[in-house]
Amino acid sequence: MAIEGKVAKVLANNTIVINRGRDAGVRPGMLFEVFSPEGEEVWDPDTGETLGTVEDVKARAEVTEVRERFSIARLQGPATPFGVMDLGEMQENLQRIFSQMFGEGGVHIRTFGMGPSGGDDEEELESMLGGPLKDLSKVQVGDAVREVRRR
Repeated sequence: MAIEGKVAKVLANNTIVINRGRDAGVRPGMLFEVFSPEGEEVWDPDTGETLGTVEDVKARAEVTEVRERFSIARLQGPATPFGVMDLGEMQENLQRIFSQMFGEGGVHIRTFGMGPSGGDDEEELESMLGGPLKDLSKVQVGDAVREVRRR
């Protein structure tokens, strides 16, 4: 049976604490998927009835340290476009790629909040998207974790 638990704490450097440890059978090197505990509801288009929920995996994490009642795991990169990497980090990576492709100064990546006024463009972005910004793809305390069985 796969080990299941929850994210107990989000640490710096893409590291999380899982509320399962040696006493639950966790060992260094184990791989876990991180996902929202409530999942997303799926509806039958013909009958309109709910078919249940599906899990949207946010990231994978490899256990690096095991204690008696908890484990520390390193997130292994984004499972979704903004999973582990924040937007600033993504902008830097894109700028580096475009600079290599088109030369320095050839293309400049601009994000919200980086305009000439230097202000925060969050309100403008929210109005464009039709609602408040909430990044559901980021790993959070309370997210569910489940051991990934290697074949």
